[in-house]
Amino acid sequence: MLRQRVLTALAIAVPLIVLILLAPPWLFGLFILLVVGLGAREWAQLAGFASAGSRATFAAAIPALLALLMLLWWTAGWSVWHLGALALALIWWVFVFVGLAWYSPGLSARPSGRFLLRTGGLLTLVPAGIALLWLHDQAPSLVLYLIALVAAADSAAYFVGRRFGRSKLAPEISPGKTREGLFGALLGAIVVALGGAWLFGLSEIDALVFGLLGVVVALVSVAGDLQESVLKREAGAKDSGALLPGHGGILDRVDSLTAAAPIFLLGLLWTALLAPASH
Repeated sequence: MLRQRVLTALAIAVPLIVLILLAPPWLFGLFILLVVGLGAREWAQLAGFASAGSRATFAAAIPALLALLMLLWWTAGWSVWHLGALALALIWWVFVFVGLAWYSPGLSARPSGRFLLRTGGLLTLVPAGIALLWLHDQAPSLVLYLIALVAAADSAAYFVGRRFGRSKLAPEISPGKTREGLFGALLGAIVVALGGAWLFGLSEIDALVFGLLGVVVALVSVAGDLQESVLKREAGAKDSGALLPGHGGILDRVDSLTAAAPIFLLGLLWTALLAPASH
């Protein structure tokens, strides 16, 4: 399985890097819209809708909303609507952090639980798409850095957890994850963040802030992974799909990134490491 995961990741990595670095904003935007659309389709399959029609409506509504916000960006620039979506994402991820600590199986059996699982698709995928578009508009290298940060945290958590893992992190949600793996994820994120600060030519103070932001983003990326694990556990599914050999579905591959992207962007804006965009 690890070999298949690595081969699939390598097959994706080169064209993705080329796309990020060389594609014009409109083409990158269409790519993000495609990924979000595929992710919404998988989310609809997992979110406990009673009919095929309701699943189709849900799966279409999320990319349609993102497309509307993209059109607004292309015609009028970044606006309060985009910032509002990012603010909602921040509130959502704070709520997810609290909710994960109190989670118990059977969430989808309650109407309020089903509502949260479905709302999570909207508040996860749309702000992530906006954040990635915004970052790419500012500097494609920021998108590459974010992907590297999340990948480093995920890989470090996996290998440290396998080697040193003893204490379960969230046994009701993902029995394989450990607290030692979480510490590994944070260490991996710190290494990449400090390397990124050097590559971006930040001052010592800004590099410290950038490193702390990297730690926060890594923590949120873990929450994104756990959120999708809850969604799959409630649906009784091992993977969100079968599109990517060795990885599962689109959500299995981007769950951490969708959580990290809006928080990373908001952190850059809040710390003034990134000026507000004007398209």
